[in-house]
Amino acid sequence: MERSLRGIARGARALIEAAFPVACAACAARLLGSADLPLCSACAAAAVEAGPAFCLTCAQAQRGPLPCRRSDHRRLRAGFTWNEPLRALVHAFKFDGAEALAGPLVDAALATAGFAGAVRPDAIVAVPLHRVRRRARGYDQAEALAAAFSGRIGAPLVRGLERSRATRQQARLGAAERRTNVSAAFCARAAHPVRDRHVALVDDVVTTGATVEAAASALFAAGARSVETWCLAYEPLE
Repeated sequence: MERSLRGIARGARALIEAAFPVACAACAARLLGSADLPLCSACAAAAVEAGPAFCLTCAQAQRGPLPCRRSDHRRLRAGFTWNEPLRALVHAFKFDGAEALAGPLVDAALATAGFAGAVRPDAIVAVPLHRVRRRARGYDQAEALAAAFSGRIGAPLVRGLERSRATRQQARLGAAERRTNVSAAFCARAAHPVRDRHVALVDDVVTTGATVEAAASALFAAGARSVETWCLAYEPLE
């Protein structure tokens, strides 16, 4: 009986896959197997790990527990470099309503060298969207990622920041413009203190680091002991 039920289940699944084929998010190839991320095997293999945690100030690898001497909070942990498979997934996650990708994307990032040796933080804080953009999108993608990190490693999610003013989209700006755009754009919520805590600051993609720098400054102003950025992908502007 059990064997017959398994056969029926396989047959039903085959019918569903034939009627509603799932496509790879990067190349549109048909996916028949079950996978956490909607990528075919070729595109999944093309995703390049970002490597060990490093300092955004001097770009040196940071394998030990202490931050770089040149900076007390510029350590970055990124799962991947910003290449096409990740672009397609993050685009779907941010702009196409695929909020359910948050967990699989975090799982994939945590399995990379970028998160090897990561110390469990005292608090996880997301880089927040402004309320207007969040309302338009329906959710905050960084907060969804932060919640997934929290669930995976057991560190508390603290809604410790708010975006005090609307800003232009960073992707459309150069490095200097990005720093100006997000200057003093964040403030800490008094109801969710981060004082004397080691904080993991979560965002989806980091380029110049201007956004996480501004957010980290607000956390330090609120008394955070240290801040480390965690993200899915990293791509420095040339």
